[in-house]
Amino acid sequence: MKAGEKHVEEIETKGDLMVALVYPNGYELAGSNLGFNLSWKYLNQLERVRCERFFFDESFERFYSIDTQTPIDQFSVWAFSFHFENDIVNIMKLLLRKSVPLRNVDRSQSHPIVLFGGALCYTDLPLLNVLADVILHGDIESMLPQLNEVLRPASRSELLQAFGDLPFATVPVLGKKRESFSHCADLDFFVPVSPLICKFGEFAHKLLVEIERGCIHRCAYCMMGKLKKPARFLSLERIASVLQKHDSVGLVASNVADYPWLDELIDLLEESKVSVSVSSLRMDRLSERFLKFLKKHQKSFTVALESASERLRNVLKKDLTEEQIEKAFQLSREANFSEIKVYFMFGLEEETERDLMAIGNVARHLLELGFKTVKLSINPLVPKRGTEFEERTMQEEKILRQKMKIISSSLPARVKVHFESLKHSRIQFFINRMDEDLAEKLLLKVQQSESPERVINDVARAV
Repeated sequence: MKAGEKHVEEIETKGDLMVALVYPNGYELAGSNLGFNLSWKYLNQLERVRCERFFFDESFERFYSIDTQTPIDQFSVWAFSFHFENDIVNIMKLLLRKSVPLRNVDRSQSHPIVLFGGALCYTDLPLLNVLADVILHGDIESMLPQLNEVLRPASRSELLQAFGDLPFATVPVLGKKRESFSHCADLDFFVPVSPLICKFGEFAHKLLVEIERGCIHRCAYCMMGKLKKPARFLSLERIASVLQKHDSVGLVASNVADYPWLDELIDLLEESKVSVSVSSLRMDRLSERFLKFLKKHQKSFTVALESASERLRNVLKKDLTEEQIEKAFQLSREANFSEIKVYFMFGLEEETERDLMAIGNVARHLLELGFKTVKLSINPLVPKRGTEFEERTMQEEKILRQKMKIISSSLPARVKVHFESLKHSRIQFFINRMDEDLAEKLLLKVQQSESPERVINDVARAV
């Protein structure tokens, strides 16, 4: 795996406290996750820490680091970079294979500290209070001075006590809850740039640069707009300094087109003659110039429409009008894009059959406009903790399958469609909704089972 990486910064791994940074999914996802790569970089800047990277593969019985092939058993702290609920299954599998009890209260001094950080720790998930020894909430950059004092060789109990003094930490076995979130107010001070370039994944062969953290929008279903405000942006000066050394970048943001100095950024990128990739874009922020610039670098682009009904978009607080959507489609065709991917959501209590059939109308309209390839990603609504929809429930599988049939019947044959797995969506909802009592019962059942996924599915179905 390491042969597929190009290191743009020298990362020294020489401390005497061994920290395993684990991405609980495949290497391709780990390599393209900027938060994971930044955590590896920052943790190795601490005086006493030697941090090495691990990823999960179903075939692994033993786990060795990417960096030095050191077995995970030799590490005192196992820090999981937790971004997607479904990865909890892989975390449980890893712990079980290494004979680490799933419940924190069952671990002894001989066990590693099981630590969680990442996007899903910007809220409070009761399951983690039963599973984790330590949860770090928020941005890692502003944690570093205090982590430097805590992360040093000591016994398990001494380390837990030290973590308990941190305001952004939850230490369940000590009854310690977080007092605040760690918040990095100035991206310029740290300049969030990946220390390596990976040849695999969504941003293959590109240096990842985070130009926005947080979001300026108010979508009711999204954690980012609710929990990561205010939005912060990397300055043009800092971006320019990165572009002096690199000719291929992936711009990381909730929406690149929200960048306050977008025209100046385009000027800078064009002058630097770099190759650029971006992720999903908001339709109301697309300009003729930006799309024409993007077309020079990407053959397709992705937008999140969420619903074909303006009435439902208002329920979702997506804030997109029919006029804005049509303008974006027209501008993208004028920019000569022939391939488009559109995200949709279904499973709202308020939606009707007409709303579902309207997805097909959008797909037909895109074909009529001249798009040669139209891809749709259609996902059920999963109410998430920490969002405005957290009190909503996920619709029953039978209802969702009926809605999927209605949507499918509305689509032209030429359209490529992908529906997210209802089983995986149900696990997401279950993890967000369960309380600590249910989490205790779940982990006890999983501990006695050979298949965490089957147990979770069975319990989720029964709730």
